[in-house]
Amino acid sequence: MSSFTILTVSKRTGWEEIAERSIHRQTIKPAEWIIVAENTIPHTSNYFEGWKKTIIEAPPKTKASNLNASLNAGLRLIDTDYVIFYQDFIELKEDCFEKLLSLADEKTFVTTCTPNYDGSDDGRYTGVDMPRPCRPEEWEANVALAPMPMLRELGGFPETYDTGWSWDNCNVAQRAAMLGARFILDESNRPKLLPHELTSKLEMEPNGERHAREMEAIRRGDKPIEYNYLR
Repeated sequence: MSSFTILTVSKRTGWEEIAERSIHRQTIKPAEWIIVAENTIPHTSNYFEGWKKTIIEAPPKTKASNLNASLNAGLRLIDTDYVIFYQDFIELKEDCFEKLLSLADEKTFVTTCTPNYDGSDDGRYTGVDMPRPCRPEEWEANVALAPMPMLRELGGFPETYDTGWSWDNCNVAQRAAMLGARFILDESNRPKLLPHELTSKLEMEPNGERHAREMEAIRRGDKPIEYNYLR
């Protein structure tokens, strides 16, 4: 079995008990759970006594958001084969990690299919209820797996995108595709999203235009595919 680390970045509290119960009941266990706390250090219990759990403060906030800088801070600590991104306020079924790992290899990114808070399906759901190849743009990191060697080659998430919100997943996936990555969306792996605060991101400018300019510059060769955030 390949080794994996869980990475959670959060600026909120109130999600910890659900996350700990979800991880504790998984059919396969991580080598480590890394939590990067953006504002307050979350309270955690002793579910993981005997396991390695690391909680660190996020790097100093210099932009409107601190998400990508925090993700990179966590990724720099990981030495396992894979990382499983696990965002806050999500409840997992017990076989979530096992399903992710069963589809993974050194060039495959895997994502789950999370229903919306009201029980409706997001736009990625097609009804096949099984793993299917997907476009890089469909790789969402709310609960998802990525091979660490490829993330290191890519140099992490785009910290320039912290001036706005969204499109960071697309940036990583589209650059990975340029290096030969494959992408799978498992429609049978359906973590449960829980209600939480969403208004703060609406105060920031979406990164859509910034992302389009960034990827066009990379495709032209004006910018490298690889960043330097994980060195």
